[in-house]
Amino acid sequence: MQGVRFNFTIYLMLIYQSFKNMDKAISANNPIWAAFMVGTMTLSLLSVNVTASIEDKPKRSNLKLLNYFLLTFVISSLFFIVTMPEHILLSLLCGTVIAVVISGLLMYENHYRYRDN
Repeated sequence: MQGVRFNFTIYLMLIYQSFKNMDKAISANNPIWAAFMVGTMTLSLLSVNVTASIEDKPKRSNLKLLNYFLLTFVISSLFFIVTMPEHILLSLLCGTVIAVVISGLLMYENHYRYRDN
């Protein structure tokens, strides 16, 4: 319950800041925006419940998981390259972080799938 209140407080603060100056409210330099993003990712990770919903599906192969990683890396890196073209290495780093998180979730859920022998 406290997590909901905390997120609601962050929402209100971001809404207030966006009325004052939208560019500063949604900025990488704004600690409230960073807290919002961390909170959103944390809630997403904690809400993953895969044991019952996919236990009857076959495991994905390592090659398929690698293809998902590469596809996520390319798409997210291109997105960041388009949004901040002056920072290519930072764009690639951001793409790598997103691909690692998504691939980690896919490997975690793959652990609960049954073996296809």
